[in-house]
Order: sequence, then structure tokens, then C-alpha cells
Amino acid sequence: MPTPVPIPIPANGIITNADLTSSYTVTPANLRTYYVEAWNAALQRALPYRFTIDAAYVGSHGVNLPSSTNINAGLVIGAGGLGQPLYPRLTTISLTSQGRSSSYNALQVKLDRRSSSGLTVTTAFTWQKAMNFVTGEDGGLLFYVGQHRNWARADFDRTLNFVQSYIYELPFGGQKRWVNRGALSAILGGWQLSGVLSVRTGNPLTFTANGAALNLPGSTQTADQIAAVEILHGINTGNSWFSTSSFAQPVGARFGTSGRNIINGPGLFGLNGAIARKIALTERWRLEIRAEAFNFTNTPQFASPNTSITSASFGYITNTLGSGTGVNGTGGGRVIEMGVKVVF
Repeated sequence: MPTPVPIPIPANGIITNADLTSSYTVTPANLRTYYVEAWNAALQRALPYRFTIDAAYVGSHGVNLPSSTNINAGLVIGAGGLGQPLYPRLTTISLTSQGRSSSYNALQVKLDRRSSSGLTVTTAFTWQKAMNFVTGEDGGLLFYVGQHRNWARADFDRTLNFVQSYIYELPFGGQKRWVNRGALSAILGGWQLSGVLSVRTGNPLTFTANGAALNLPGSTQTADQIAAVEILHGINTGNSWFSTSSFAQPVGARFGTSGRNIINGPGLFGLNGAIARKIALTERWRLEIRAEAFNFTNTPQFASPNTSITSASFGYITNTLGSGTGVNGTGGGRVIEMGVKVVF
């Protein structure tokens, strides 16, 4: 990546003879502190067989959040550059502005089993909804005309999330329930199994279209939704993941009828597992052997489908998530690691 060339800023803050083809980013010196209000209510109950269950409502509200605002975005649909406040002096000038908000509401349920007979189990389920104005990690806006249209599900929102984890010390060997004497005790003792299963909803999707007729610099054109979207679960070119006929190119100088982040992409599944054994060499020295498998089932983690109706691959999933980008750090194919550790 080339090194940015610093531009000297005069004392009065005005850049004269600016390069009209460049984009500028400005951060005000008087930014106010933004904050998050959070609240929750929970119930816990003990159950038979060493189980406990927690049910909680968790909420939060982001206040005065910053966003990267293009203050030279077009403000008149169909006017092109003539509708830009700074036209024709500059193309894009991004200003870190404030006043945005966010919200999060979730039902979180957890079922735990305290360690007994060598088994510890945790089951967690979340049903949630996160809302905000900005898109992407840079905090930008999709729409500058009718900015209320930006208020939608956050890019990171996952409607459902399920996690199941366990640790199980096998009941064999010295001081265990079974096979606690003799040669078999030495062979079978000290083994431990563990694993984490995660299943969650996929990324939210926004469907874009050609913005030529919209003629609104700085804003994103969305597709018209002309029918209910059917999820077909197709993979690869020629086999669409959703019904592409549900969307169409808008006609005329107007926004498309679909909004931001209206449906979810492919869900994610990840299963990691491990087996380990502790071997006592002396009272002080201990040997630990461990093998771990990431994406144990070798299940592919598919990326989101193409959502631009101007693309020849519209509706198709042509990629998988890279290694370490899926749930539980999966993504990519199965990975097996082995290690030996001496503890003293």
C-alpha cells in the first residue's frame, strides 16, 4: 500500500487550490464523547441433576455515535453534480459527524451443568436484533436523501446464535468409577474430551442496482423488490442461493423499494473438538498430550451471495470464508493440530 502524502493544513483551516479529483477526510477537533446505555434483567433457577438455567433480557442504546458523512453528497435526486453542495469544487469530503444512534435487544438463555462425574456442559442461545444507521466498519451511510432509510439491521446482526460446549473426563483410571486398577487403568486413565458446536444466522444482505438513472452522487441505489424472496440454497454459478426474479432494476430517478440489510445470507456451522490425556510421570512432573480439530466435520462455510443485480453472478455464491473467519475460528477446511507439553 502506498504511503499517504500529508497535506499541510493552513492555520485558517482552508485548503486553497484543492485537487478537484481528490477525496478528503476531516475530523473535527471538538468531537463530543459518545456513550452506550445498557440494561438487563435476568432470572436464574436451579434444576435437578446439577443443572441451572438463566434467562435474560439484554438491551443497549448507543448515543451520539460518530459516522463518516460525505458532506458533498448529492441532495437532489436526478440532479447529479449540480445537487452537490460543494460542486464543482470537490468530489468527496468525508466529515466525522455525530448524532447517530443504535439499539440492541436480545433474549439470552443459558443452561449449565456443574461439573459432576467429570462432565461439564454449557448450552447458550441468543435471539437478538441490532439496529443502527451506519454500514461497514468505517461508519459510512448508504443514503443521504431520506437519511431515515439508513436505520436498519446492523451489518453485524445475527438473529439467532446457538453454542453448545462440553468438557468430559472419561471415567477410567485411578480414582475414577471404572477400570481403576491394573494395566488397563494405566492405558485408559487420564483422557479428556471437549468440544464447541456453534450455529448462527448469516450476514444481512443489501441488494444494489445501477444508480445511473438515480443520478445522486454519494448515495447507493437499491433494487426494486417485486416479489417475496425465496431462499433456494443454491451454491456456485448457475445455481442461485435466492430467487433472483424477486428483484428488478428501478426505472426513473428514484430509489429502489428494497432497503438496507433486508434478509440473511447463508448460516454458519462450526464444530471444534479436542482429545487430551494427562500422564503423571512423578509427583512433580506431568506430561500432557493433546489433539485438536477445527471444523471437525469439514463443513464448508459459504460467503454471502452476490447481491448486485448489475453483476453476471447476481444471486450466486462463488466463495467460501477464509481460514479463521467462520464461527469458532473455523472457515476453510478441517485443520488438525497436535501438541505435547511437560508440566512441572
